[in-house]
Amino acid sequence: MRIFIALMLALSLWMVTASAQSPKADLTLDHDGGVVTAKWSPDETQILTASEDGWVHIWSADKGESILSIDHDGKPLTHALWHSEGKSIISADESGLVKYTDVETGDNLHEWQFDGMPLTVALNADETQIFVFTSEGNGVIGALESGEELLTVSRSGRIVGAGWSADESQVRAWSEEGRIVVWDVATGETVATYSLSHQGILLGIAWNQDDTKVLAWYADGNVGAYATDGMSVGTRLSNVRHQSFVQSAMWSADESRYMSWAGDDTIRIWNTDSGQSELALRHEDWVTGARWDESESLVLSWSHIYVYVWDGDQLVERFQHDNLVRGAIWNRDATQILSWSWDGTARVWLNE
Repeated sequence: MRIFIALMLALSLWMVTASAQSPKADLTLDHDGGVVTAKWSPDETQILTASEDGWVHIWSADKGESILSIDHDGKPLTHALWHSEGKSIISADESGLVKYTDVETGDNLHEWQFDGMPLTVALNADETQIFVFTSEGNGVIGALESGEELLTVSRSGRIVGAGWSADESQVRAWSEEGRIVVWDVATGETVATYSLSHQGILLGIAWNQDDTKVLAWYADGNVGAYATDGMSVGTRLSNVRHQSFVQSAMWSADESRYMSWAGDDTIRIWNTDSGQSELALRHEDWVTGARWDESESLVLSWSHIYVYVWDGDQLVERFQHDNLVRGAIWNRDATQILSWSWDGTARVWLNE
């Protein structure tokens, strides 16, 4: 009887330990430095990664074989993105160098050297132009085919973000003090300068699809949703609060909800009209990122060394890296997750 009880206890202990272990990654891509970003190609047959050791890599998504490597002379990467249906890529490093590279040949098509570290590297809708804004307050629109710099703008202050307007007739940048500057793309003239009403350190902004609403989040834990015409800010639709600084926020597809995550170890989903919390997902540490799947029924999040999958308020899976997770994304049908980390790896996990 004692032997039976001992065996049952040992089996129970093994089951608890096994359930606490992270599933093994389906694919691991090793780098010589922390991985800054990773992305599937449009057809999901390849994976693009960029790392702190100054290299951009393209890998086969099935076997992890190296297809192409691009050297940024040891400068830590800040951005890497696919272009032209995966036929070319754009990469940027902390020195302000942006490269435009042909994937098939590895040829350098164009490159630009900017003053300051790129904060934003964003394509327009038809992928003919790129907008780069740097930490020194300099913004440039470049033509990808010719390499020509079409527009140069500048803004003083501690800039935290920049981007295109919805119709791409304007570009804009925003600073820690909540000041937003808007430039006309055709003329380069400043067409609007306005401030958000909350008096806190602004950490980020997200417009909705047609520039009629904007989310703003702050170091004091506030997240505000406002009506806007893109040239000024109007009625505050709702205002909510975390117990610590807010890392980021995003709209749902129909904009009836928004999701925010913060240093208080939580993700919260809020009703846009009422500001009421509809869901709170609690983690063991500061939440550094989150995203919905395409159906918005699942939430993918990352915190400390873990990547989490949530269905409603239920944690359904947890994957483990060996160091802090930098980011994660779904594939199209949410059957796989691509994550990257300071541990020098990008990993693909099966979401079963």
